[in-house]
Amino acid sequence: MTTNGQMRCWLLLVASVLSSAPLSAQAASGQISLTLTVQSSINLVFNNNPAVGTTGFCPLTNAGTNNVGLDLGTASFPGNSHSLACVAYSHIGGSIYQVSSAFDVLVTKSNSTSASYRLAAEISTAPPANVTWLVSGVTMTNTAFKQLDAADSYGNAVTKSLQVQVKNNVPAQVLSETVMFLATAN
Repeated sequence: MTTNGQMRCWLLLVASVLSSAPLSAQAASGQISLTLTVQSSINLVFNNNPAVGTTGFCPLTNAGTNNVGLDLGTASFPGNSHSLACVAYSHIGGSIYQVSSAFDVLVTKSNSTSASYRLAAEISTAPPANVTWLVSGVTMTNTAFKQLDAADSYGNAVTKSLQVQVKNNVPAQVLSETVMFLATAN
């Protein structure tokens, strides 16, 4: 009986498995539609010119970024009076002196078919009477960007000079200005 009892259990189990509905694989699908806009961009940084430290090429603070400082020291009209050896100092006519220093502007591009860019500059505030700010000989104003170059090549440093012309009757004071540069893809 034990053998018969075991046999019945096994047959019952087999019968139960054989009578079950067949299993089928389950599947699901989906999709994602993507969009991506590739944005072109240009980047502008100021670098020290390779001649930095020589006359006319003072070092920039924070060089290699788009936010730098340039110290032109202290200057006055009589003689050849200026405090930094790196500053270029000259007299213009009989009553104006000029201090200047040069630096490099580097503009690079990404994802752009533009072959060149335009470079312009503007000062942030009107200068005091008898003081003129120039970039590479172009007189700056605080009312509009002044074009410096019409077609500069990306990836090539462009040397620019910041010049301050001061008439000999300007009272003693600290001259401070922010010069904004704008590179626009052609």
